[in-house]
Amino acid sequence: NAMIAAYAQHGFGSEALQLLQLMQLNGVMPNDVTFVSILSACSHSGLLDEGYHHFASMSEVFGITATAEHYACMVDLLGRAGKLDEAVDFVNKMPFKAGTVEWMTLLGACGMHGDVERGKCAAQHVFDVDPQNAATYVMLSNIYAAASRWDDVLKVRKVMSEKGVKKERGCSSIEVESNVHEFFVRDRFHPQMDKINFELERLSRQMEEA
Repeated sequence: NAMIAAYAQHGFGSEALQLLQLMQLNGVMPNDVTFVSILSACSHSGLLDEGYHHFASMSEVFGITATAEHYACMVDLLGRAGKLDEAVDFVNKMPFKAGTVEWMTLLGACGMHGDVERGKCAAQHVFDVDPQNAATYVMLSNIYAAASRWDDVLKVRKVMSEKGVKKERGCSSIEVESNVHEFFVRDRFHPQMDKINFELERLSRQMEEA
């Protein structure tokens, strides 16, 4: 499962599927975790037909009941492929009520393909469940901005302000010799910032020369 997940994460869909076959040939049966990775691999590699096949085989061949995570993977697969009608239909036909993950996945796909109306609908479903989710407002605002609908961008920002929704700054961290260093967007206060900037400039020059 770990190997299949690694292939999926890095876009090696065909290799992930080959490993699934090898897994079964060696008498190891896939489980629900396996299929999350397999569907993710299909999504990141554009393997639409294979994704449908393996989603169906979960229950038909292996007796595994699909969870919300499997459905989200399928919505992602359809969304990346530009099959937004099918993605919406897939969400609506789920055997349980779609949650934030499924609608956010669809919202991301709408942003990828510039589908404003479906994006607006998906965002509203998230707002109904989690009105304080800042990412939803940002994604919807970006969809409006890409379509040059600036009045709608301002409306979204106004609603965020009225509801007190704030976007948290992006943060990353690394551990060096048991010390954790955190970096925030537009943060200039790290004690080694001068050294960090110097190294970044050096690496940038090295890439330009390569």
